[in-house]
Amino acid sequence: MVAPATSSQLRKWLIPDIALVVSAITMLYCLTSFGGMQQLFRDSDTGWHIRNGERVLATSQVPQTDPFSFSKPGSAWFAWEWLADCTMAKAHQWDGLRGVFFLYLGVLGLVSWLWFRLLWTVNTWFIVAATSTWVMLTTTNIHWLARPHLFGWVFLLLVVILCEREDQKLNSKSLVLVFLGSVLWANMHASFFLGTAIFALYAGEKWLRRDLSWKPPGAFALVSFAAGFVNPYGWHVHRHIISYLQDKELLSRIGEFQTFNFHVDGAGALVAGMVLVASGIALSIEQGKFARGILCLVLFVGALRSARGLPLLVLVGLPLALSSICRALENAKGLPSFVRDFANYNANLLRLDARFRGYALVPVMLVLFVILGQSALFAKPAGFPETLYPVALSARLETLPAEARLFSTDKFGGYMIYRFNGRRKVFFDGRSDYYGADFLKTYLLIPEVK
Repeated sequence: MVAPATSSQLRKWLIPDIALVVSAITMLYCLTSFGGMQQLFRDSDTGWHIRNGERVLATSQVPQTDPFSFSKPGSAWFAWEWLADCTMAKAHQWDGLRGVFFLYLGVLGLVSWLWFRLLWTVNTWFIVAATSTWVMLTTTNIHWLARPHLFGWVFLLLVVILCEREDQKLNSKSLVLVFLGSVLWANMHASFFLGTAIFALYAGEKWLRRDLSWKPPGAFALVSFAAGFVNPYGWHVHRHIISYLQDKELLSRIGEFQTFNFHVDGAGALVAGMVLVASGIALSIEQGKFARGILCLVLFVGALRSARGLPLLVLVGLPLALSSICRALENAKGLPSFVRDFANYNANLLRLDARFRGYALVPVMLVLFVILGQSALFAKPAGFPETLYPVALSARLETLPAEARLFSTDKFGGYMIYRFNGRRKVFFDGRSDYYGADFLKTYLLIPEVK
């Protein structure tokens, strides 16, 4: 006869919680309805990331100068996402672009799982959390791309979860984990500075309450800051990133840094998310959660200024805002009794969900997705969409002399680098920080020449 404790552990390992269920739904949606095998490659920057990763793996050195263009050959280049590039290259060596797709499919599943862990950490009502999944998936998929920023989403969620946990402990293990995680983040995506900023923000709230100890998150902020310098370029990458983000003339010409068009179909979920976060900002401040309120405000402003800020708003700002809204309803006076009953019902559901995890199902789930993705159910293989890129034409370019130079847009540049493995140099590609504003202005004039 199985002991009660053993039975409880088996149930916890074999029955999935809602976080794992939503993770599986996210991956299934990406694989099927979203058409992720093609849609994740709708940004050609994926191409040069893969080829750069292959070069790093082959030479055991990160690049210091550009190897891909004929318009600025040999100029200094910061490949600040080199570790993500290597990860993509390894996936490509395993199963080509389909391997890269599987890599990011797993990352998206992890992002969804962590998003629910954040919702539970801040004690959001169960039904409210489940319903808001629609907002999260609809908003984040505008930036579902096989690019390193998805790794940044993972680290960002981990930092906020750590800051919101009430059982934070400062010991050598936690400091080492924060340091190692921050080092990985600093070498995988340029958003690593957000980790230090968020740790410092939560530490500032403690100091406002006259808790002047260096317990977390204050110590984590220092460790995270130091870890950011553990990269092949040292402090120079910080200077380069700051210079890039301050170049308004350049950023004003890059599509993903522009304001999102809220008039397109399906924008209702994005608007709903922004309204909820806006409500949460005021409630967080009123409840004394100053770090939450300021973080949500910064993310809200960022989402208004740039389309790429919208996923960050719903990944981090929405759970924090929903938590503040739930606390406000719980503490409000004069509300109908069914609101209190609804709150209690959600609390019971959350306690029930906490009894499950389903960790033993994770490897099974991943294997099933790989088998499904490799099956004959998908007529189109993983790769760059032919409707967006000159896939058929590129085969004809093989007949041109190796020294032939081709004018291509930045949209096609990354694909050309991938297609010809860097052998055929490009005029321009998506590395806007490398080419700079002056080059971009000249490039925009070329099509006008008659």
